[in-house]
Amino acid sequence: MLEEIDKNYKKSSLEQKYNIIKGNRYIMEEAIVPISKALKLPMDEVVDVFVKTCDGVSLYESHAYVEQAKMGCLGRKVDIDLGLCWIADFFGLISKKDADLIRRKVVEDTIIKKRPYKEALEEGRALTVKILKGEE
Repeated sequence: MLEEIDKNYKKSSLEQKYNIIKGNRYIMEEAIVPISKALKLPMDEVVDVFVKTCDGVSLYESHAYVEQAKMGCLGRKVDIDLGLCWIADFFGLISKKDADLIRRKVVEDTIIKKRPYKEALEEGRALTVKILKGEE
């Protein structure tokens, strides 16, 4: 009897999670589709991973997770595009604090102020050069 109740509960829980994901355009457009494209997996398989891995609360809170992911991923891209990992982390030509400020400025300009990434990156590049030359 208890096994049957447990089985029904699990089935109902999975159905609810599928409905949360498929009924939320934001989760689909901002998380499922980009992950699907990056990994070259069908969207249904990515949804399955989310359903099996996340609980219902996490799915409802996914908007915050997506925003954090965008900022984190863009920050990594800035590090690579400006060579901040080399300049700050490995060679110590500028401080990690300065690198963090440059990264944060480019990310915030791009995501919050909606500036084109290339423009924000060029401003970050100019700031990096100023700091390297001791002009800042």
